[in-house]
Amino acid sequence: MPARRPAAACGALLAALAVPAAAEAATFTAPLAPCYVTAGTATNRQAEGFPVAASGFTINSLVNLTIDGGPVIGPDGKPLTNPTTGALAGDNLQVNDRGVLALPALVPAPWIEAGQRDFTVTLTQQSNPANVATAVSKVTALDVNVDPRVAAPSEKVRFSGRGFTADAPVYAHYVHGGKLKKTVRMSGAPGVCGTWSAKRKQIPVHRAKTGWWIVQFDQAHRYRNGNKGDVNGVYVRLGIDVRLKRQRRN
Repeated sequence: MPARRPAAACGALLAALAVPAAAEAATFTAPLAPCYVTAGTATNRQAEGFPVAASGFTINSLVNLTIDGGPVIGPDGKPLTNPTTGALAGDNLQVNDRGVLALPALVPAPWIEAGQRDFTVTLTQQSNPANVATAVSKVTALDVNVDPRVAAPSEKVRFSGRGFTADAPVYAHYVHGGKLKKTVRMSGAPGVCGTWSAKRKQIPVHRAKTGWWIVQFDQAHRYRNGNKGDVNGVYVRLGIDVRLKRQRRN
């Protein structure tokens, strides 16, 4: 007579068979920065890039990347495409044999003309659309504003800016006739999207000479001419005509 398997053992076996396989759960392994900066124009867009690395996908599967539900946009304002296949740059991204997706190049943040807003990056596995990884960050347009726009050189005005995201103070470098006349600290380390505000004299130089002044705002205490490509980081140059008491972007 064959030996009988104990009931307890059979119950344990049935319970083990009834446990479902662990569900896939894709996640970003390279977190996005709190904020990214854009500049330029609608047809010549400049935008900081962010890395894309995620795990938890089915091995060797294909993934689609979208930003705010749409394609990745290039410097010309049109969707980026793969130069070899012509497909959208965010489509058919290859996952490796460990279930990891890691793009070799940075993806440009969405360009905006002014202000700041949130944006969402989504990675969706083609063979299992329920397996999705999402990440949220902010984007801000690099800018400096002055209020009032017309003022005497010695009058205090309100300078405000955004997009200065380095962990460093913001400085204003006052240049006249191609020579640096004064550097003024405008703020401590700015906020999340590099926002700051300061009330200063329009031209903080005693008996400021008439003519064209350039004020360069950046995050370096030592002045380097942005037009010569010497600045390491973002900068904004503002032109002020003392004779006309009028300000305009340089």
